[in-house]
Amino acid sequence: MRKAILTILLVVSDALLLSAGSLSGRACTEQTCRDTIRIADTVWMAPPAARQAVRPAEPKPEAVYPADPVLDDTFDRGIGKATALFVPKGTLAFGLTASYSSYDFGNAADDVGYKMLFSLLNGLNASMTSFGVAPHVSYFFADNTSVGLRFDYGKSDMGIGNANLSLGDAMSFGVQDMYYLQQSYSGSLTLRHYMSIADSRRFAIFVEGRGTLGYAQSKTYRLEGNDKFGTYQDIDKASLSLVPGIVCFVMDNAAFEVSVGVLGFDYQKVRQVTNQVEVSEMKSSGANFKVNLLSINFGMSFYIYPKRNR
Repeated sequence: MRKAILTILLVVSDALLLSAGSLSGRACTEQTCRDTIRIADTVWMAPPAARQAVRPAEPKPEAVYPADPVLDDTFDRGIGKATALFVPKGTLAFGLTASYSSYDFGNAADDVGYKMLFSLLNGLNASMTSFGVAPHVSYFFADNTSVGLRFDYGKSDMGIGNANLSLGDAMSFGVQDMYYLQQSYSGSLTLRHYMSIADSRRFAIFVEGRGTLGYAQSKTYRLEGNDKFGTYQDIDKASLSLVPGIVCFVMDNAAFEVSVGVLGFDYQKVRQVTNQVEVSEMKSSGANFKVNLLSINFGMSFYIYPKRNR
């Protein structure tokens, strides 16, 4: 069969070559014509039913770039989203903060008196004591956040045996046997939030907001022989303050903390009576944003955790 097909192809190709040679005016021998035979390769194609459908190319997804934090209005710095659990919800905390200071000027034997303020104040013989204590209790209604109550008591007293203030040769005056005493009481509603330092469960900073109402009594008097002259004051006060601090757990249930007041809005009303005759009144209000070194407090707090966290 193959020989027959090949013979037919050779005959057809010879006929075509002879025709081409006659048209070109050139003779074509059998050897020449056979040398110019070109055999093309055959390509096998599968039947249409066996062909697989070609899927169209899927479009490439557009690249998604992160939003520019400067231009994106929804940029979130993540403040308040710390995942570290420092104090769990349901914890009961209580503790005590205290402060104490004492000063003694020029009260040694044969002391000529202490000098201060570039010798503007000299011959000073005085003593001063300040004491404060503040118990507090709080409940953690959410992780790391508590609400609580605080009670503050403070007492200050100062006695000046002698003090001379000299502002020049023509202006100087002295004070002798003058005393000052004040006692204050206040109650505060507190809201505190802890933020763990580097996801630590030992160290954290906290910010506490306080709303305070208080009352104080003070008296300033001097002695002249057997007579006593002075001024008595009743003081009503209210304040809103922001108190940051740092806490360190020394044990699982006990922590040491330090706090200082930096921001406050306060109102004060003072009613005074001088020599039990003269009556006067003063009102004041204001705001401040500064570190109050006199409000630095050191304290210990104890925590009672819910059963599931014990």
